[in-house]
Amino acid sequence: MPSQTQKIAKERIRILFEEAEKAYPEHPERAQRYADLARKIAMRARVHLPRDLRRRICSKCKAYLVPGSSSRTRIRQRREPHVAITCLKCGHTTRIPLRRKK
Repeated sequence: MPSQTQKIAKERIRILFEEAEKAYPEHPERAQRYADLARKIAMRARVHLPRDLRRRICSKCKAYLVPGSSSRTRIRQRREPHVAITCLKCGHTTRIPLRRKK
């Protein structure tokens, strides 16, 4: 059962990512700061970033990723089908498997 602190932290993390999305076109450095703050809140409150938000941060350089401007997203068929997200700042590639329904 999450504590009140963890609930507040998750709410604030969502708000910071929404603000980062709004701020990115005009102020990319401000969007990066919002993403950094969200990560720090998550660490301090000991909560995981939700999966959809975790994928918006590069796992290597911690850059805020926006498809088309700070990251490249591709669907690959080699081996198992997967989505490949490449950070255009550091070049790190994250693979997200596409599982087939049985």
